[in-house]
Amino acid sequence: MLTPTETNLLILMTFVIMFGLGCTLSIKDFRTAARHPKPAIVGFLSQYLIMPALAFSMAKLFNFSDPVAIGLIIVACCPSGTTSSLFNYFAKGDLALSISLSTLTTAVALFAMPILLTIYAGPFTSDEIQIDFGKVIGSLLICLLPVTGGMFLKSKSKRWSKNMEETGSALGIIVIIFLIISWLPRNVDRMLNPEETSPFILVASVFLGLGGFLFGYFFSRVLGMDQRSSRTVSLETGIQNGPLAFAIITLSFSAEISGDILWPALLYSFFIVNTSTLVTYFLRKYTRKEWFQFENQMVKDTLFSQSWTKP
Repeated sequence: MLTPTETNLLILMTFVIMFGLGCTLSIKDFRTAARHPKPAIVGFLSQYLIMPALAFSMAKLFNFSDPVAIGLIIVACCPSGTTSSLFNYFAKGDLALSISLSTLTTAVALFAMPILLTIYAGPFTSDEIQIDFGKVIGSLLICLLPVTGGMFLKSKSKRWSKNMEETGSALGIIVIIFLIISWLPRNVDRMLNPEETSPFILVASVFLGLGGFLFGYFFSRVLGMDQRSSRTVSLETGIQNGPLAFAIITLSFSAEISGDILWPALLYSFFIVNTSTLVTYFLRKYTRKEWFQFENQMVKDTLFSQSWTKP
């Protein structure tokens, strides 16, 4: 699936990405989330309730093999990362909320992921494939340590942390491009072969992201959040930290089984860049129309108020 060189390089890049994520976070973000808990709670519930349940439902509906189901669920249980903040920036979302959600979901991942994997991935384990939660927690600790390093750097130097933040965000995209360039040519036959890759796996890999966007947005709207915050929660819900999922799978499972578990994670990461780009374009176009209507209303209100103040 991945060569040893690609695996080691992927893990190294994951550490850099997680360090860049840490450079976006600070203790102040936790305080902000505590003062305004509703958006953070809604985003947290979207991330850790909707996505794992969606992945589990598709795995059951499409009768996936155990490795494929576990791989898809691992992706769904991951927190959001710097890539979601990058797309939120382009979509004119609420960046402060995006960072707060990344802070919250990343901080609790160490506790939430083992619980969620027990609930949702547990039914797919067998004598042949077992989830070693000690290794999962160890992998999370290894991947989350750079986050604390990034937070420490931000507390000491905002300029250097900003540079690393931008590096981490860009590297999140580069990781996906790297996988596409190095991995896709070797596996395109497997992707297009119905006997090796069911069309339903492709559907699930695409809809995991799209479903997260849709459910995240409408869940937020139903709970009374404004459109801008709902757009932010939508992108934070649908865009998972794919590199973190790769690292967890690579570090937690043997080489004999990790390839099959990694397959849906790789497919998800391949498709999420394209779907996120399309969704971001739509949201950006919508926000332009929204802002134009807001400006027109402001002009009308101003003219109306002036007509009443004239002698």
